[in-house]
Amino acid sequence: MKNKDLLKIKYSKSYKSSNEIVLQYNKYGWVNIKNAFSKIEMKKIENDLDNLSKSFCNLKFQDAIIKLHKKDKDKLYKLCTTAGKITSHLMLIKKFDDICKKIFKSKTSINLGQFILPGPPKDKRLVYNFHQENNYYLDHKDTLHFHFPLYNNANLENGAMSALSKTHKINRIKKNHFIKEKKGFLSIIPKNIDKLINSYEQVIFELKIRDLLIFDGNLIHKSNPNKSKKCRVVGITRLAPKY
Repeated sequence: MKNKDLLKIKYSKSYKSSNEIVLQYNKYGWVNIKNAFSKIEMKKIENDLDNLSKSFCNLKFQDAIIKLHKKDKDKLYKLCTTAGKITSHLMLIKKFDDICKKIFKSKTSINLGQFILPGPPKDKRLVYNFHQENNYYLDHKDTLHFHFPLYNNANLENGAMSALSKTHKINRIKKNHFIKEKKGFLSIIPKNIDKLINSYEQVIFELKIRDLLIFDGNLIHKSNPNKSKKCRVVGITRLAPKY
């Protein structure tokens, strides 16, 4: 059986110190932290998303994703773009900045943006193929990415993120294919992706509400189709260290 046929589930864990977090990150290109947020922090974001969504289409956020995905994809894009800027999401920046400074030993960080990524049920359109985030941020040598589920846990069935562990060590790949789904995402896929899939362990991150996945901008990763009947909603923050 080839590596591409194997998918190892990685569950979040608790770390005793920030040094342990940095060691895990440096070794694998990712670290998944159990209960990184309080229940209040996550509930506040979900409530703010629901209130924002009601102002758009008089529906709670998950219901709006399902309806707009079918009826008005442009409005769905606008909703999710606006959703990334809610105050409760922005308030997590200080926590993320502290982690960024520890990993990169930087003075501070540059905020590259906050996003809410929707994963409608039974959907393949809003799915990224294998890629490196650093190929979307060419002005920055290093980037750091924070990824956390909202409303529902992220798992194999609903299309949780997967990655090729340790591929952050091969640095930015310059030879890529560019593939864009109609009204979907642009995937910048390494031309040698088949070789890489067979050379590195592929892992999938099962995250519970309050868990946090942090990963390197050079880590090759992808999202997966949501085969469940519920939405998969993910909060994302992207930072670049400022030395």
